[in-house]
Amino acid sequence: MAGGVGHSTSGRSIAALILAGGLLAAAMPGVALASGTRVSGVLAGAEAAARPLEPLRLVISRDEQRVDVYRGLSLIASSQVSTGKTGYETPYGIYNILEKRRHHRSNIYSGAPMPFMQRLTWSGIALHQGHVPNYPASHGCVRLPGQFARELFGMTKIGADVIITARSSGPQPISHPALFQPWRPDAAVGSHDEGAATADAPGETSLRGALGATAIKPDAASVELADTDYMIERIEAYRNRLHAPLQMLITQRTGRQRMVDIQRMLARLGHDPGPIDGLLGRNTARAIQDFQRDKELTPTGMVTDDLVAALYRAVGEVEPTGHLYVKQKRDVIFDVPVAIADTGIPLGTHIYSVGYFDEETPKAAWTALSVDDGSSDGASARSALDRVTIPDYVRTRISDLLMPGSSLIVTDSGYSRKTNWGTDFIVRR
Repeated sequence: MAGGVGHSTSGRSIAALILAGGLLAAAMPGVALASGTRVSGVLAGAEAAARPLEPLRLVISRDEQRVDVYRGLSLIASSQVSTGKTGYETPYGIYNILEKRRHHRSNIYSGAPMPFMQRLTWSGIALHQGHVPNYPASHGCVRLPGQFARELFGMTKIGADVIITARSSGPQPISHPALFQPWRPDAAVGSHDEGAATADAPGETSLRGALGATAIKPDAASVELADTDYMIERIEAYRNRLHAPLQMLITQRTGRQRMVDIQRMLARLGHDPGPIDGLLGRNTARAIQDFQRDKELTPTGMVTDDLVAALYRAVGEVEPTGHLYVKQKRDVIFDVPVAIADTGIPLGTHIYSVGYFDEETPKAAWTALSVDDGSSDGASARSALDRVTIPDYVRTRISDLLMPGSSLIVTDSGYSRKTNWGTDFIVRR
C-alpha cells in the first residue's frame, strides 16, 4: 500500500449577558453545540433525534482474530479478521483512520490489490479486504472479509479510532475528576444584581455592564474589575473557538522537551544558551559549563540527571514528569508539562472518549478502553488517571474548547514517531 484558572463570578444572570450586545447569543446560537445538538428546552423531548451519533470505534483482538465495532457503548458489528503473521505482527496500540480508498494497490508488495483500504499509518498498516483464514496471515495489515470490508468502509469516517489489542474488550463508562468537562458562559454566570446594567446610556447595554462592572466604585479593589475582564475575554474566546473535537495525549516527556527546559533555566540564571530550540549546540554547552563553574562543579558541558536536578533547584522548580499535547484538526494547538506520579510503575495505554454532552448540564459522558498488549503490566484506566495532575489553567483552557467526539490518551509509550501533521495521536505498544 502507499507509504504501504477559572475565576468565579457571582450575582450575575445569563439573561443580562444575552442582552449585552448579543455576545453570548453569538457564542451559543440557539443555544447549540458545535455538533448541531441543540440544548434549548424546546428540543428536550426529542433528545434522541437531536443528539449526534456516538463515535464509532473499532477494537481488533489479535488473540481472537476478530474486530468488534462499537457505536458508543453498543456493539453493532463483529467479524473475523487476519492480522500480521509471525515476523510481521500488527503492532498493538491506538490508531485512527487517516485515509480511505475504495480501490488501492500496494506499492510495497508488487501492486497487490487492497480493496476498501482504510489507512492506519502512513508507513504500511491498513484495514482492507483480503483472504481471511483462521490465523494471522498478513504482512502487518488487518485483512477483512469481502462483504464486511465493503459495509465497514461505508460506516467509518476519517479520524475514527482503531484500537489493536491482545484480547478483546469493549469501552466502559467512566467518571473521574481528571476528565475534562465542557464550559459554557451560562454555567459560569449566576444571578445579576438588579439594575446593574441600567447604568449604561439609554438604549445601550454593554457586556461589561451586564457583568456588573458598572457597580464597581472607583476606589474599589481592582480584583473585581480583573475578574470581569477575565470573563469578557473568556466568553470572546468561547465564541471564536474552533468547532472541532480535541485529541489529547498525556505521556512521558521527550529529551527535546527536557533540553528546552534546560535552556530556559540557563537563560533565567543569566547564562546565555543561544536559541531555545531543544538542541544541545555549542552555545548551550558553554552555558552549561558556566553554570557548573558557578556551582563549583566540574565544567563538562554535558547533560546529566545531576545537572538537571541542580538547575531545577537553582530556579526553585520541580522537574515535570509528563507532558500533555492537544491537537485539533490534526494540528498541535498547545502542549504543556503535567505531573505523572510513580513514574517507575507501568502506566499502560488507555483511551478516554467523549460521546455527547448532556443537554441540561452540560456534562460530558466519558468512556474508557485499555490496550492489552499481552503483558500483566499497566495500571487500570481509572488508576492511571489517579496518577495524573493537570494544572488548573490548562483544565480551564481545555474545558473552553471541549467538543463532542474529543478523546484523551494516557500512556507510558511516549510520543510516537508515527504521529505527525497528518495524523491524530498514534500510540504503539
